[in-house]
Amino acid sequence: MIIEFRLPEFKAIAKWLDKKLSKPLAFFIKGWLYGLETAWIDAKTSAAIEKGIAPHVPSDPVIEPPTYRSEPSEVEGLDIIQSTYEFTRTRDKNQD
Repeated sequence: MIIEFRLPEFKAIAKWLDKKLSKPLAFFIKGWLYGLETAWIDAKTSAAIEKGIAPHVPSDPVIEPPTYRSEPSEVEGLDIIQSTYEFTRTRDKNQD
């Protein structure tokens, strides 16, 4: 089984490992290096996507916490509880 790297930096390291270490040890380290390369590519891709999407993501709407009101009622132990909140429309008017 041959481990093929996708990035030139990792290819150069793998070539150096083949020259300097025994085959079993080089194969083990190249397997670990392949996992590191995959994680590196995933991280770079995620960062590029987040950077590209950032200008287009709408800002979070401001949400006020709900107001809570409790008052005693005629029945003992059974209070009148009221919870209300204010909300606003989050879409632009021209998106409908």
